[in-house]
Amino acid sequence: MPAPVVDAQVHVWLPEAVDRPWPAGGAERALAMHRHEPISGPSLLGEMRAAGVDRAVLVPPFFEGYRNDYAVACATEAPDAFRVMARVDLRTGDPGPVRELLRDPVVAGIRLVFLPADAGRVDDPAAEWLWAFAEEQQVPVMLLASGQLDALARIARSRPGLRLAVDHLGLTGQVTDAAIAPEIDALVALSGLENVSVKVTAAPCYSTEPYPYPALHPFLRRLYDAYGPRRLFWGSDLSRLRGSYPDLVRLFREDLDFLSAEDVEAVMGANVLAWLGWPVADQGRGTLSSGRD
Repeated sequence: MPAPVVDAQVHVWLPEAVDRPWPAGGAERALAMHRHEPISGPSLLGEMRAAGVDRAVLVPPFFEGYRNDYAVACATEAPDAFRVMARVDLRTGDPGPVRELLRDPVVAGIRLVFLPADAGRVDDPAAEWLWAFAEEQQVPVMLLASGQLDALARIARSRPGLRLAVDHLGLTGQVTDAAIAPEIDALVALSGLENVSVKVTAAPCYSTEPYPYPALHPFLRRLYDAYGPRRLFWGSDLSRLRGSYPDLVRLFREDLDFLSAEDVEAVMGANVLAWLGWPVADQGRGTLSSGRD
């Protein structure tokens, strides 16, 4: 049986409301980068079916604050289709709420955003409690740490049991096409750290070209050569994806000639399933049929 196709990052969220306020600036950040209409669990399942995607890792968006409830509710209703990487506020310094979140079987790990509006610096001493907890408890951590890969390398080197996945090819989004070369070099420099994997998510967002985004192919090959086929996780970041969801599936299935058929299965699903401890035998498309669209 072929491995399921698994999207390593999709945001789901509910509209801002009086009883569900967003933090200051959240709406502006959402409108600047993401779809103006929220992605619900049911609508996501429909888009996944149309694109040939079997499962998705749900990531609550940082613009909604430190909320995990809606993503967890979606995954609870469709556990064969979804897992959640929970948002954690590093400023609390308290592993108790994180431990409680991880007791839920649909919560597979943690996702951190190191931006000035959120967690700030990777090497902030205030984050040390989380690194220690995640290493001790073997909790997978996805993180947006673009522009801070040197600091991330020091943490990964000092904590070899810490399981990290770098979001969005480690790119800042400040440049596109051939100009991303120095940022890819910085990510390649981490490839000797076996506890670091790479989410090759949202790749078309870093190109100005039409599908199949040929300027990106050499950089994807560089990451493949550096990290191997087992430490790369395919995904869309669907709410800000440039181009179509089916095209992103086709890009990795058909257009990257350095990927063997076995590599495609690994990168497009098997790797992230193994990393999260999400059994392949759970394959299914879910039956989530309610929610706020």
